[in-house]
Amino acid sequence: MQSKQCSILFFSLISPLVWGNSELPSLDLDKLMAADIRTTSVMKRVQNASETAASLYVLTNQELIMSGVTSVPQALSLVPGVQVRRIDANQYAITTRAPAGRYSSKTLVMIDGQSIYNPSFAGVYWEALDIPIYDIERIEVIRGQGGLLWGSNATNGVVNIITKHSEDTRGVLFQARTGSDIDNSVDFRLGGELGNRSTFRLYASSELADPSEQGVRITPTDSHEKKSAGGRIDISTDDSTSLLVQGQYSDVSIGQGVRLSDPDTNERMDVVDTNRRKHAQLMMRLEQRLSDDVNHTLQASWAMQQGKQVYYHEDFNFYDIDYHMNTLLNGWQFDWGVNYRYNDLSSEPVLYTDSLNDEDEFSLYGAYVQAQFDLIPDELKLVIGNKSEHNSYTGWEHQPMARLTWISTPKHTAWAAVSQSVRIPCLLEYDLAVDSLGPKVGNYITTPDTMLNEQRLNAEIRGTTDAKAEHSVSTELGYRYTGNDWTMDLSVFRTEANNVLAVSNHLDPENALEQAGIAMSVGDFNSVNEIISNSTLVYQLGYTAELESYGGEVVLGWKAADNVKAELGYSQTTYDYSLAPDTASAVGFSSDLQQIFLKGSVHLYDEHTLYAVFRVEDGEAYSTDDFSTLDLTWNWQIAQNYSFTLTGNNLFYGRHLEYSNTSESFTIPTYIEPSVVARIKAEF
Repeated sequence: MQSKQCSILFFSLISPLVWGNSELPSLDLDKLMAADIRTTSVMKRVQNASETAASLYVLTNQELIMSGVTSVPQALSLVPGVQVRRIDANQYAITTRAPAGRYSSKTLVMIDGQSIYNPSFAGVYWEALDIPIYDIERIEVIRGQGGLLWGSNATNGVVNIITKHSEDTRGVLFQARTGSDIDNSVDFRLGGELGNRSTFRLYASSELADPSEQGVRITPTDSHEKKSAGGRIDISTDDSTSLLVQGQYSDVSIGQGVRLSDPDTNERMDVVDTNRRKHAQLMMRLEQRLSDDVNHTLQASWAMQQGKQVYYHEDFNFYDIDYHMNTLLNGWQFDWGVNYRYNDLSSEPVLYTDSLNDEDEFSLYGAYVQAQFDLIPDELKLVIGNKSEHNSYTGWEHQPMARLTWISTPKHTAWAAVSQSVRIPCLLEYDLAVDSLGPKVGNYITTPDTMLNEQRLNAEIRGTTDAKAEHSVSTELGYRYTGNDWTMDLSVFRTEANNVLAVSNHLDPENALEQAGIAMSVGDFNSVNEIISNSTLVYQLGYTAELESYGGEVVLGWKAADNVKAELGYSQTTYDYSLAPDTASAVGFSSDLQQIFLKGSVHLYDEHTLYAVFRVEDGEAYSTDDFSTLDLTWNWQIAQNYSFTLTGNNLFYGRHLEYSNTSESFTIPTYIEPSVVARIKAEF
């Protein structure tokens, strides 16, 4: 009922404002269908988005600014079909075509093609990702597999954050924000020329935010302080050669509540903690056009991630080298490339985490090749290819793919794809032992000592060197329609995966129960207590599960008038595990997810724009009630160089939980509250 009222309210806000003759900045679907957006994430070469054989969505800088979002995770909530769940004021669970988790590892995230995943769990610390929104050219989101071009762990999707060329950021920009959950936020950018063929930009930002008002078990401490600085240089030595150099450093302190086991009693212990993280990236990319038909790219990058929290200390360095070449051969598009990654993995043993095998490095190398050719000129196109990679944990893995695109008329495009993607184990699965909450002793053996029965066992999550890569074979079908006032983008998928991560449990030592039973039979209860106290319940990670997922997304675009446009989206995903006896799924559980998505904007005269996003989230995967949210933004162009934005988030629904997965280690959620953010920006 509440969702219905929000829908009525949304339309009541939009419908009276259909006036004025100014041209409304287009929503992304409208541009996508009109082939106005040129993308690179699907083919690793420039291509019209409307002709891509993938479920692709593109967020432009124009929409990012108009929506009033303040971070990349919040920006991804503008993409239909992407699961974006806030855990607290800092932490997010984000993925596509699957239930999201705090440590989701099947969506590859990149900045200008540079992967930023953390090797511990092969996911992203979203709270430490501090990229200025105004410097993002676009965010390309692939829902579905992208392993052929981008490598392992792109099973459910790819997020490629593409920043602006420094030529487009000349001048001075100053921005300040404040609001109900942000004490203050200040951004500064300076850009200019370094010569006839070179441009640069430098930027810095600082943000201080308040904690949430209500927690689930403890008083929230999820405030944060972020400081970042970075820059970019673009050099064109001639008309055919260009060099990009960019880097960033971030220092963030993230308050969080953490669920731990008491070292003495093994009872649950909820503690206040600060996750102090330092991240740095440096990337150089050389692009050169050798002829009208051949160009190549060499990219080298370094990244550092340091993190200290109560249960884990890490100090990682990553080194990547990628080379690829695009060619045209007798009408064929032929692309190939090679890549190498080396991870220096240094972690400090702490009370709750230890290394089983002292793994301190990881390497990966491989090559890909793909070819596109016309089966019917300008109408039916086929893309085939394969990527093979060797990694330190599972050896050689292969990711073949075939995509077919049929452009029957300029208004109608159909596509199909079959691909295999690979998720390789992360450091946690391979090498780490992590203390966890254990069950009561009485669940395993009943003793005459009631206090002993209520005592909790030592428990530990253990990785295994007998690691296997998860293989997912996915079939996708899609259709796009482009009309004068209406557009549609439809995709459906079915994915079957084996070697899926699962958990079994056993006591260590294995004969602990037998020994305890013998001691109890002769009345030696002191020995029973000692045996139990020195035993550990091991949650053993393994690769025995299978997983089937299927569903789809549909996005409708409507141009109601020149100054009024809207999108309506619906997505559905079914997640079905097949588990071996006496095992449980390690990440999530069998469930259904549904999302209803409504987005619209209205341009009022020349100075004012209203932008709104309404979402309904349905599904039991997060152990929460279904909920709906409305985000509403007013943009006012005060003068040529000055603008003001006022954004209300989570309006009208009220305080609610978006994530409450009690099976996830450490995480304690808080209630997500309505908030208001005001932003003023000056550009010269």
